[in-house]
Amino acid sequence: MLVVIGAVLLASGLWFYVTLEPVDNPAIPTDSASGQVAINSLPKKNALPATRADNTPEETFIPTANRCVQFRYDLNRTKSIFFEQADLTPYLDKGYSVDDITLAIISLDNPLRAAKWRDTYRKRFSPINLANKIYGGQIKSDNKGWISRSPFMSDARTRWVLQKARTGEVPAGTLPDALLPDDVATLILNQSIGNDTIKQFALALDDINASLGDEQALGILNILDAAIWAGRNDLARWLMIQGVSLQSDPFIGGPLDFALDRLHQLVGMKGSGGKPEDVIRQLAFIDYLIGLGQQATVAPTEDGYFVNNTGRSSYFFKPEGASSILERFGYNLFAIPKTIPPTKTAKTTQLMEELSAQQQAYVSDNGYATANEKQAQCKDYRANVKHHWKPKFIDVGDSEETDKALFNRAPELVSCRRSYRNFKDKNVGRTSEFRPVMTSGINGDYSSVASALNTAPEWLPLFTHRMLERWPKRYPELVNMGLISDDLNYLFFDDGITRGLTASTLHKLNESGFDLHTLDRYGRSLLFTAIQAMNLEALTFLVEQNVPYYQPDDAPDPLYQALYFVATRGQAQNAYEIVSHLMSYQPTITQAHLNQMLLLKLRFRQTYDNIVDAFPALASDEDNAVYPTETCAL
Repeated sequence: MLVVIGAVLLASGLWFYVTLEPVDNPAIPTDSASGQVAINSLPKKNALPATRADNTPEETFIPTANRCVQFRYDLNRTKSIFFEQADLTPYLDKGYSVDDITLAIISLDNPLRAAKWRDTYRKRFSPINLANKIYGGQIKSDNKGWISRSPFMSDARTRWVLQKARTGEVPAGTLPDALLPDDVATLILNQSIGNDTIKQFALALDDINASLGDEQALGILNILDAAIWAGRNDLARWLMIQGVSLQSDPFIGGPLDFALDRLHQLVGMKGSGGKPEDVIRQLAFIDYLIGLGQQATVAPTEDGYFVNNTGRSSYFFKPEGASSILERFGYNLFAIPKTIPPTKTAKTTQLMEELSAQQQAYVSDNGYATANEKQAQCKDYRANVKHHWKPKFIDVGDSEETDKALFNRAPELVSCRRSYRNFKDKNVGRTSEFRPVMTSGINGDYSSVASALNTAPEWLPLFTHRMLERWPKRYPELVNMGLISDDLNYLFFDDGITRGLTASTLHKLNESGFDLHTLDRYGRSLLFTAIQAMNLEALTFLVEQNVPYYQPDDAPDPLYQALYFVATRGQAQNAYEIVSHLMSYQPTITQAHLNQMLLLKLRFRQTYDNIVDAFPALASDEDNAVYPTETCAL
């Protein structure tokens, strides 16, 4: 599954930089192709990038892990902008079908863009779109998010129709005060409005079967779709009796997908939630739609997942979720009939070739004339890195090895295990019992805090660190009340969001009397917090305050920690300045440092050269170092 693969890639952020393969990209010509599609020249929020002047030389491209990832992102973004700006409807007059255009966009851009184009095209004659042509776009919708669950229509229009519904006054008149299908959809999605009221408004529509506007939630075509999506199954049946038709699309989905989305809302991805009676009713409605010939737009299911295959990804059942539904209700999701999307034809291929040439010319004209060469450089770079560096990613969270044993394998393994254990310790901060303690501390009610901590002394370290990082000037008050833990752990200052203490916070702590030279339970100085966040400003302040260096024999020292973040984790920003500060302490250079420098040389050669030019003791090659063989599983 793409969803699952994406999650794995995100979770293994290190390997992402090494193994990422470039997208298929045919040769990018430097001459513009003839017969280009029309590009909308009106200003948009996402303006086109400025075209590079012919006489402007490109900077020399030296591939690194981060630079190749950024280059690929920027290139794909520019390719995508082509389809944002292109008017593809003239191709329908050339004999190409809507399916041809959809499949071409999927191939040259992405499925979501294709679904959006297709949805906009099929809603082009909706009453609200026609009204906006008359009134200059004044009747707008704020629901542009492709998975947004916000109400239909703009805030002003929403308030207007809700007020009408609550007073029982069905709008009558001419535009812009005439009732539109989108207004009825607004009522359907508002659970405070009853079905009887909605029926009155629906019957007042000029065309009860008309489509909604093209800015509405992706895939929701008419008020019947809105009713099914909102779980108003009885209303949906009534609307069908009134003549609202079931309309499904093989690329976008349809009523059965909205019913499955509602099932997902009830039971969750693991299939364990929901009141049984509610779930049974929803399953019965799903069978009702199947009996009317509806099919679901589902991704391939060989891996046991049951997932919506449209751009909305509105329902997602894990294998255990599908099994749970089968066990609880005897219902087999995999027996649901599925749509088979159209496939490419000769005409589709012809259109793809034409659009590809124009897209490539557009990309070339907008700063990427040498894209092929850069992609080749990045491909060679990734292959070289992968050839030399093949680390095992170790999960040490529950390891019982000693710190020294982990340190000898890879120094960062010690830090990773401590971070894992510290994260579990900090979970107490998410409990309902601890929150009132923090509230009392924020309000200066230290007596209540002291009383609570007498009952639960294990909360004191977390309370101390939370107060110091957020209200450093209260340090004297906390000392007087005995609310400063003797067991400091500077990992508490790095929760993945706060990411260490800022230079401003450190300055305030210093002014308030906190001794910046204080070591924590692991013998680390505050240099640890600065390096953990790779915060140059904080590190500079600490160095100016002569905060001591530390170099234990069973845990990373600040220099190793910094080199690990740069070479292994790819956090190369300010690397030279940070290393320069740390080298001012004249730390002992160990084999572990040189191993990280060898990896730095492989992945970020320019950064390596800058550091070695200033500090020859850090020079590394395969005669005096080896590529790290183990590192943390992120």
